[in-house]
Amino acid sequence: MAASPLFLIVLFCASRVTWSAQAKFPVGDEENTGNWTAYEPMWDEFTESSLNTTKWTTSVFWLGRQPGLFDPSNIVVEDGMLQMYAKHAQLNKSDEQKGFHNYTTAAMRSTVQTKYGYFEVKSKSGSGLVSSSWWFHFNNGTEWTEIDVFESTGAMAKAPFPHTFFSHIHIFYIHGMNSSDIAKKCNCTVHQQDNQSPCSTGQGYTLPFNMSDGFHVYGLLWNETHMIFSVDGKVAYSLEEHCFHQPIGMDFDRETMPGWFFPENPEPNMDMGSPFEVEYVRAWKAPYMI
Repeated sequence: MAASPLFLIVLFCASRVTWSAQAKFPVGDEENTGNWTAYEPMWDEFTESSLNTTKWTTSVFWLGRQPGLFDPSNIVVEDGMLQMYAKHAQLNKSDEQKGFHNYTTAAMRSTVQTKYGYFEVKSKSGSGLVSSSWWFHFNNGTEWTEIDVFESTGAMAKAPFPHTFFSHIHIFYIHGMNSSDIAKKCNCTVHQQDNQSPCSTGQGYTLPFNMSDGFHVYGLLWNETHMIFSVDGKVAYSLEEHCFHQPIGMDFDRETMPGWFFPENPEPNMDMGSPFEVEYVRAWKAPYMI
């Protein structure tokens, strides 16, 4: 017997309620064992027709990584999706004198900072050789710390880059501490003794998929003692941390990284690939984090 229209409507509504109830908790803790509550200032479903400027700004603390110059017009919100593009561009002489030429990329930053939380994004990395990254940073001139949840590239890159989830933490400086003190206290390594390189730790985690082939959920659980990185709700790895106890802002960007993802001498008509797409970013706090 065919189902009545009323029954189908009720069934549809019930499925929507179930989905909504599940969606308010992290994919990595759908049973809500952490007693999470939504942190609205860093929660965005990108359902508006443009970037929500109460939550995000394209005025970031730097111009981009040469040769790619950040351009706010490369950020688009449409069809329930944040899209961040990398493009060929003819730049002006002033920008060229600063080392930027031929390319524009994109960057945005949260308008608020926060300390500790559970954060997840559902995203698909761009397919080209310009990075697609989700990260956090704090820099007030006397302290500079950074959490790179992921830096990625896509299908056009050479193996193993498209399948690698690169996560790191960096400490450039902390007020009153020299680099050797930071290394001891913060459980990190200074790779170059040049007063410019950060103290860092992290790794690349091999995934069973290409990060530009489809959408996946990437997560960061940050508390007083650990940072736990996850993919589709499963822990990739965790890091002990002892120095990230200050409010910090959230960033999304795309960068040309010569010598890593991006070639040192790119072809003039190199395909820039698909955009970095983010379906949502969600954030939660446990009671002890509020």
